[in-house]
Amino acid sequence: MAMSKDNEHKQPTLYTPSEVAQFFRVDPKTVTRWARTGTLNPITLPSGHRRYHATEIHELLKIGNAKEPAVPREEAEFVPGLRALAVLQSVVRDYFDGDPSAVMRALAGA
Repeated sequence: MAMSKDNEHKQPTLYTPSEVAQFFRVDPKTVTRWARTGTLNPITLPSGHRRYHATEIHELLKIGNAKEPAVPREEAEFVPGLRALAVLQSVVRDYFDGDPSAVMRALAGA
C-alpha cells in the first residue's frame, strides 16, 4: 500500500535562537540562558547550533498570554504551563532585578 504525502513523516518546524528571541521580545542571549537553565528544551544540531521546536514555542506563547490559576509548587512539574511562568520569572529577574512591581510600572508606561 502506497503512502500518501499527507501520511509521510513531516519534519518538525524548528526556530533559531534569534527567532525565539523575537517571539518573546528578548535578546538572543536570554534564549541561550533559558536553554542552559532548562526553561526551554533545544535540540542541538551536529554543527553545535541550537534549534527550538515550534510546537513548544507556540505553546509557551499561548500559555504566557493566558490567565492561569496559581498552582502549588509541589504540583509545578505536572503542569505544562509552568514552563512559561519560568520564562516570565527569568525576565523579571534578569531585566527588572527581580522586582515584579517594576514590571507593572513598565507595562503601565510609568
